[in-house]
Amino acid sequence: MDPHQVLGVRRGATPQQVTQAFRREVRRGGHPDTGGDAHAFRRLVAARDALLTPPPTGPATPPPSSPRPRPHPAPPRPAARPTTRPTAQAAGGATRTARSSDGSALPLIVLGFVAFITVPHILLAIVLVVVP
Repeated sequence: MDPHQVLGVRRGATPQQVTQAFRREVRRGGHPDTGGDAHAFRRLVAARDALLTPPPTGPATPPPSSPRPRPHPAPPRPAARPTTRPTAQAAGGATRTARSSDGSALPLIVLGFVAFITVPHILLAIVLVVVP
């Protein structure tokens, strides 16, 4: 049966219209959990999937008369930099690893300096000036 007739949508319906029609039909009793027929629900799902799946853009296989050229193998890529580096030995001789980060710790150091050193000193200076 035609998927458009199963869901009750016109040809050229948008994906939103197809989804709304599917949900409408399921609410009408097409879902097995609500007492509907499992076969009817599978038919609704197949119709929805058929309408929402984009059509293929070209032939999946080349014509048998023209042999398909084999692509050249890609040159080997350089190995990626490891994300872990060994650190100190843990108890029992096992090696622990620490994750290396691409970012710097400098912004955290500056933020800590400002938050714990500079701000209290500025507040203390304001208090000493205001209070005689």
